[in-house]
Amino acid sequence: MPLKLRPATEADIPALTDILHRAKASWGYPEEKMAEFREYWQISEATIRSLTLTVAERNGLPVAFSGLSPQSEDTLLIDFLFVAPEAQRQGIGDLLLKRAEDHAHRQGLSRLYLESDAHAGPFYEKRGFKTLATRPSEMSPRKDIPLMEKPLAPTVYRVDKLNIEVSNKPWAFESAHAEAINAYFEDARKRIPLLWNGRTMKLTGYEFNDGTFNGTCAECSFAAFLAWRDWGAPDPTSYNLFGSAILRSSEGALLYGVMSGKTATAGMIYPPGGNLDPTDLTEDGKVDVVGAIYRELSEETGLKPEDVRPAELLVTFDGWRISIGQVMDVPRPAEQLRTEILRFSEASEEQELADIRIIRTRADLADSAIVPYARSLGEYLLP
Repeated sequence: MPLKLRPATEADIPALTDILHRAKASWGYPEEKMAEFREYWQISEATIRSLTLTVAERNGLPVAFSGLSPQSEDTLLIDFLFVAPEAQRQGIGDLLLKRAEDHAHRQGLSRLYLESDAHAGPFYEKRGFKTLATRPSEMSPRKDIPLMEKPLAPTVYRVDKLNIEVSNKPWAFESAHAEAINAYFEDARKRIPLLWNGRTMKLTGYEFNDGTFNGTCAECSFAAFLAWRDWGAPDPTSYNLFGSAILRSSEGALLYGVMSGKTATAGMIYPPGGNLDPTDLTEDGKVDVVGAIYRELSEETGLKPEDVRPAELLVTFDGWRISIGQVMDVPRPAEQLRTEILRFSEASEEQELADIRIIRTRADLADSAIVPYARSLGEYLLP
């Protein structure tokens, strides 16, 4: 069974407390120290309520967890990060750290902070943390506990060149979990009957340097992507790369779509766009992300390439999501554009859009339904 990430519940309290105690003991602390630790440190209902607790489970059983809380206006505190001894050295701690970073970005925070175990400093150093100071360890009097931070990089950058190839290998995640994926998709179709298990592409590796985005995509089913997404993106080597049409009206407002109940992202708000199709290729066989953006623009809004003027091309990093966004200036007022797009959507068979949200100022980005990358784009583009 695949690894899955999910929010903790009160039913997890005994299992998480057990992981906490066994993971701490795996460092070899004296039993008298561990007895004190077990008495003082336990996961409780208050812990569940006060922290953002994420559980990593395998075969329905918790094997690791993290606990996060805001520490200041710019800092996310990692209160807990523990992996059961039998699940250590399998990349689960690294995955939970990556998702903590994603959570910080979603909250608009720019720094991670933690107090490491006296033995765990090298683990965090390899993942970009720096030691600010130390304090004596109560568990190991001869060792110090490092107080560590990791500043987070910006999420939006200009792109000068795209170079994304297609792999002839299947997506490893889909191959490894085909049976569980099929079962999950059948359940999903009971909730959303119009879900279509078409073919799409997922990014399996990338580099971004000096404005050039290089990457490799693998073809997969939509069912595999949906399961991967809903299971907390448990394969940290893969990303959902997609195109976004960032519409900007004549007065400088941005237009985001509100997804309809007929889609797998019902109620979410973000620029028109979508997953990459295996047919979105250039003549030399590269992934044509910009072409896919114009295809989605036409399918969702009815706007054609001649209706817009392309401006800057942007990449937005949002955890397991990576958006390549083409800013498009449309020489019409926002309200007129909204009316035209909604008229087109209502007449279309898919009816993907329930509404169009006009974003005029940063204050308009406060709606929690606006997906994090769309919020970051708005903050980058709006004064």
